[in-house]
Amino acid sequence: MRIVTYSLYVDPPERHTDYHEQLIYSVKSLRRYNQSVPVIAFLYGEHSATFKARLAEHGVEVHLMGVYEDAIRRFFPGPFRALTTYPVLHKWLNFSTLEDLTLSQILQSDCDTIFFDDVEILFRTYTEKDFYAREEPASRASHYGYDPHYLDEDALSRVVESEGAIAIDPCNIGVCILNHGLWREIARRTDTFLSYAFRFAAGIARDPHRRDLLWPQMANAVAHDLMQTGEVAALPYPSSNLWILDQMALWLTLGHIPNLTCGFLSPDHVVQGTYEPGFGHAKVVHHYFGTDKVAFRSEVSRSFGW
Repeated sequence: MRIVTYSLYVDPPERHTDYHEQLIYSVKSLRRYNQSVPVIAFLYGEHSATFKARLAEHGVEVHLMGVYEDAIRRFFPGPFRALTTYPVLHKWLNFSTLEDLTLSQILQSDCDTIFFDDVEILFRTYTEKDFYAREEPASRASHYGYDPHYLDEDALSRVVESEGAIAIDPCNIGVCILNHGLWREIARRTDTFLSYAFRFAAGIARDPHRRDLLWPQMANAVAHDLMQTGEVAALPYPSSNLWILDQMALWLTLGHIPNLTCGFLSPDHVVQGTYEPGFGHAKVVHHYFGTDKVAFRSEVSRSFGW
């Protein structure tokens, strides 16, 4: 069985946000081209009955995952306060709930995605390797060109080597395809993933050239965790973008999986960012980060006649 998964966390109190609208739009666009593929949405925090009913209208199976902090503490016995202030770790905490399903492939999608063709195209095309995603913008593999200020791959390589991991080409995890039971391998290493996330956060806090990347709530939480924890093997953070900390933690975690094979999704199938064309040209899905998201969805609605 092939499935599509989404994951959404909104901190309390219960309210409707643009993230909810993004998820509804993504699922609605997916169902425009495929009515049968199973879709699961993992929801952390409090979400309205109306929102959950709207997901159900599109055939989405909702898994209520409870409090974000509780989920992190369930998997990670170490310092947790800093991790709970970083709101996008949750989508890599869900795989243990899928162990009873007989799955062949998982497409994991961020909420800010729009489908322009049948998701089965991706499932059929990307079967050989264990893990597929688009290259991270501004990495050496990116057609945008390499920017070592944004992502210093040489520094990242030194971190990877120091951890005894295998280097993974930097990739954007907004749209991923997982094959050959990779989700089980990641589930077994959830604590490793969370540990790397914290160690990178600690490295930022201890680096006078990087610590301003932390927003105040996260900076305070990291400081509290470090005082409570004592010695922490902090990792130097080789990026100017705090919002790819979860990606780096995942890259290192994947680097500990024996014989892992990885490949890139083609821009002929998966569009990302602002400057790649999003309509037509045999594209299947657009991960539209870095755009005016409300305006983009309005354009999609006009295109689809919604």
